[in-house]
Amino acid sequence: MNNRAMKGNIRHCEDAVYRSTVVALEGDAPSPPGGVLYFLRNKAGRCLSRKTLHRRLPCLTWLRSYNAECLLGDLVAGFTVGLMIIPQALAYGIVAGLSPSDGLYSAFIPCFVYFLLGSTMEMNIGPTAIMALMTQQYTSSGGSAYAVLLCFTSGIIEFVAGIINLGFLINFISQPVISGFTSAAAITIASSQLKALFGLSLKTKGLVDIWVKVFSNIKDFRWQDLTLGLVCIVLLLLLKEVRSIRWPCLDHSSRGLGQRVLKKVIFYLSVGRNALVVIIASVIAYSLDGDDQPFTITGHVEPGIPKASLPPFSTFNTNTNETVPFPEIMNDIGIGVVMVPFIAILDHIAIVSAFAKGRTFDATQEIITLGIANLVGSFFGNLMYVHQMYYTTLLCNASIALNVNTTGRCPTTGSLSRSAVNLSSGVRTPAGGLVTGVMVLLALAFLTPAFRYIPKSTLAAVIICAVIHLIDYSIVMPLWRSKKIDLVPLLVTFVACLMWGLEWGILLGIGLNLSLLLFSIATPSVKVALVPPGKQHGGYVLVTPAHGVSYPSTSHIRATIRKAGLKQAGGSLPVVIDCTFIDTADYTSAKGIKGMVEDFQLRGQTLVFLCMKPRVLQTVAALHDGITVCSSFDALPEALADGETEVGIETVNGDTLHPAGDLVVSTMISTPTSDTSDAANPLLTTTTFLDEK
Repeated sequence: MNNRAMKGNIRHCEDAVYRSTVVALEGDAPSPPGGVLYFLRNKAGRCLSRKTLHRRLPCLTWLRSYNAECLLGDLVAGFTVGLMIIPQALAYGIVAGLSPSDGLYSAFIPCFVYFLLGSTMEMNIGPTAIMALMTQQYTSSGGSAYAVLLCFTSGIIEFVAGIINLGFLINFISQPVISGFTSAAAITIASSQLKALFGLSLKTKGLVDIWVKVFSNIKDFRWQDLTLGLVCIVLLLLLKEVRSIRWPCLDHSSRGLGQRVLKKVIFYLSVGRNALVVIIASVIAYSLDGDDQPFTITGHVEPGIPKASLPPFSTFNTNTNETVPFPEIMNDIGIGVVMVPFIAILDHIAIVSAFAKGRTFDATQEIITLGIANLVGSFFGNLMYVHQMYYTTLLCNASIALNVNTTGRCPTTGSLSRSAVNLSSGVRTPAGGLVTGVMVLLALAFLTPAFRYIPKSTLAAVIICAVIHLIDYSIVMPLWRSKKIDLVPLLVTFVACLMWGLEWGILLGIGLNLSLLLFSIATPSVKVALVPPGKQHGGYVLVTPAHGVSYPSTSHIRATIRKAGLKQAGGSLPVVIDCTFIDTADYTSAKGIKGMVEDFQLRGQTLVFLCMKPRVLQTVAALHDGITVCSSFDALPEALADGETEVGIETVNGDTLHPAGDLVVSTMISTPTSDTSDAANPLLTTTTFLDEK
């Protein structure tokens, strides 16, 4: 008697604790003092807390432990990446349809922004081949002002996406779609450099147009440019592999001064190969400069550092002599307003994930940093100066004409190659980007006169060698061996990006990939097993859905169970639905289950739900007041022998309902283990399986 009273008291206490917990969770407790004002003050306090400040300004964390060793590593890595980014930025400026100096304008601001806001020491943000190619599609018709505004809008969209945590959307892009996009972009970029490689001056649009016009005008090629370009390509490829060669004079186990110097020389020959080849080619072009320059050189490069100013929200069209307002510019850019930042976020997060190597990283902070880098960079895209001023007098009115030059600035994102070099150079903190940014500024301030002698074929060679590794042909065979259907979005994305354009191509690939995903969700695999009669039952048909029931898959699963009840069960044998893998159910699926139960009842055929989880049963029972359930495989023969085990909403597998209607699980439900083999379930030792798809 005392034990019963004690158990009753314990249950009463547990029930009281449960009710108080439910009240606290449902928010029935009185609101905190202050109301809205208290809420706003609390939110502001969280945003300005030390934890949030250190999270949004990671430099405050690593600067406290910064030492001489970190400084040395960052100086070496920053200098090394600077040697790499300067020739790449010059080349990517040309790819973007801008001047070479515009590529440098896109390179220094992201380095400074990432120094303050970046959370990964290896990352380098700047101009990339894919961003340059996507920008070129708009600068070809709108000029540099379109590039600056595209950078401005990309920064805003990326910043907002980071604030409201939209980075999860990139998880819906599969690797085959990404590989098809990058491979097509690499081929398009390399093809666009054929004109400079052959020394041809052509206006082209699209991949097919490039190849047609290049071969149509092949007779006009300049053999000097072609020879220099091919030699530069060979040198770049050889210097890239110089570290992998086993040199007889190099002893990796030795730590002597001579060996260390030799290792550093080989390292910088490989890492600084772009700068080395550009310098050698520029010296050759400068030495041969005269009345008859044998090479097509870059020409005049605007010197100086751009001043901060507002982006050009309107531009002047010289062809129509009309001013193009901001809404019309956005209409011209079209889908690129969304696709350019989308691709930038995709590239950036993929690179951060590659270098994380198991470490956790803040994807939201990285997206916010990328957005701020592009947004701030767009304010350094205008170089305003008076080019010509003249006065004219007409009808006694003086007018002043001011010619304004607007420099370009293409959107930026993380660079895989420069980030890899940054890591291999021994970078310790994001301060390495500060050194890289200073080097770019010094190049803009003092080296621009020398840039005019850089041969265009040399820059074309740099671009071709930089993008050739992006062609991901290695993914084809693994996809063929693992899942051939994934080759479809790969090929569709690849072909569409080549023929239709990068933005529409990747949209088509994403749409096709999502369609395949939705089709697999709507038509899940359903296993149908015919269990022959045994000692304890007269046989039945076991139906096992592969995963949860949701509204897209309701019709498919219902049709499969109906077919199993008529064909395998012959309209008379009981049908048992194994609900082990069904974790959730929505209103549409519950309504479909209700209709299915009514169909079986009209035929007088038994339908049993096996191992249905309480939350699923609660959803179904809300629409149907009685269904046949069984808690485990052990109890199934007895349930079938009894004919029916009809259970209402009041009791579920020995569980009771709380007076408020919430289900309180008080008894463990016996379910099969995760092992679905025949040995795990003796009832299936002599069954025949049919996969219904």
